[in-house]
Amino acid sequence: MSFIYIDESGDLGTKSSSSRYFVMVAIKIDDSRKLEILVNKIRKISKNEIGYMNELKGFNLPNDIIKKIFKNLNKFDYETFIVVFDKSNRYKLKDIDNNLLYDLIASELANLININEHTFVFVDKTKNKDNEIKNFNKMFTDNLCNYKNYSVSLNHVNSMNFKGLQIADLISWSIFQSVEHENDEFIDLIKNKTIKKVF
Repeated sequence: MSFIYIDESGDLGTKSSSSRYFVMVAIKIDDSRKLEILVNKIRKISKNEIGYMNELKGFNLPNDIIKKIFKNLNKFDYETFIVVFDKSNRYKLKDIDNNLLYDLIASELANLININEHTFVFVDKTKNKDNEIKNFNKMFTDNLCNYKNYSVSLNHVNSMNFKGLQIADLISWSIFQSVEHENDEFIDLIKNKTIKKVF
């Protein structure tokens, strides 16, 4: 059994204040409890630094704690899949709205992921309409490398309740720091990376 957690950093907006890049990340691991134990451990030993924040997020964690998390994460067998969208190419997709663009980027992410057993996928919830969730699920599952048709359960959930999504957030934030701000101090700590630039 495998578990996949998906989160993103940046935005798909076109305002001058919008980000230049949009990053979507998936972390795949064989046991979700490993990520739960890791987050709980870090919260316990770092409670004086992080207090009682509801969830771990890259933008509000001290750098040393993020590095500590990745150091402990690297004791596990996991894979990360990363799609980077350079929004300077947005003009090529002028007839596509942001909702569909999000799904297309997610399908590019799915293309990187091999499914070789029953898999649970958890996506940080950004969609609320049933038809949008249904369309996302179909496009994502259709693009997974799942040649033997293993069952895939896809769930849109609140990251506050899923430690794996909090780890995915830290990874996506770290990749975003690299591409948006040319800061590689975090990305270099993440192992087993597959990175794809799209559009």
